[in-house]
Amino acid sequence: MSNAHMLKRFQEEVVKQGCDATLPSNLSDFWIDELQRSLAQLFEGLDDADDSDSNGCMSLPLAAIIHILFAKSEGLVVEESMEDMFRYFEDYRIELALEALRRRTSVQAEPATIESIFTNRNVCING
Repeated sequence: MSNAHMLKRFQEEVVKQGCDATLPSNLSDFWIDELQRSLAQLFEGLDDADDSDSNGCMSLPLAAIIHILFAKSEGLVVEESMEDMFRYFEDYRIELALEALRRRTSVQAEPATIESIFTNRNVCING
């Protein structure tokens, strides 16, 4: 499936569902897996200067991150440094992994909320 098709599908199935729809705890297993795959490709591509597809795998997680940033700002203009944007990619990757772990094992990690995501929050984990 092309990146453009996946992005359109993500828009229809997730983004249009509301301001907190892109939080990992609200995503379907399918979208968690797709976002994790895209982020893995993106971070692997950062090490490979010849990787021409890094922009393609950036689109899906970037759409999710921007959606969350707009929700955090209550729809107002969002202005972030490039350094912060890169950190949000890292944070979102961790949040997705925590959610996958929570769903697929007996380990329970407190899910992020609109207020707590991208804040260097403390995560409460119970085994």
